Amino acid sequence: MFSTTIRSIYKREHNIEIAYCSYGGCFSLKNIPPGVSFGNYCSIAPDIYILWANHPKSSFTTHPILFNPTVGFVNKDLLKRQELIIGHDVWIGQNTIILPSVRKIGNDAIIGAGSIVAVNVPPYTIVAGNPAKIINKRFDDETIAKLEKSEWWKLEKDELFARKKEFQDIVNFELND
Repeated sequence: MFSTTIRSIYKREHNIEIAYCSYGGCFSLKNIPPGVSFGNYCSIAPDIYILWANHPKSSFTTHPILFNPTVGFVNKDLLKRQELIIGHDVWIGQNTIILPSVRKIGNDAIIGAGSIVAVNVPPYTIVAGNPAKIINKRFDDETIAKLEKSEWWKLEKDELFARKKEFQDIVNFELND
């Protein structure tokens, strides 16, 4: 959750950016392709799948023999691989599939388990289903503006913990310590 070393290795060796305190499935090389960026404090279930390209539907065949160099017949990858930016404090539930059409998942979004996400997810929204649809906003516009202005996700763990009541007060939430 806190290792800067593993994050620098993922960025350098795999072109996957995992920001501070994000944890879980974001470290799965099997399910997370290069070009994905996770913001700070993301909670990612172990078995999510991010797909970063589709087979070409305009060609006479969708088989990778014509576009994927790992098959051995072309010298370079001929598919357009998309990047994906996942904002801060995003929670992605188990067995979620994020399709190549998705470019951005906004700050503080929640994606329900088993969802298939085909479009960008706005900040502070809860989406779920197949295809994933907006279920609700997490907070009203005034509260969202206060959270965005606070930029609490830029704080390291000790300062965040010391100031937690300040941020809990924004959303009128009380933890039982």
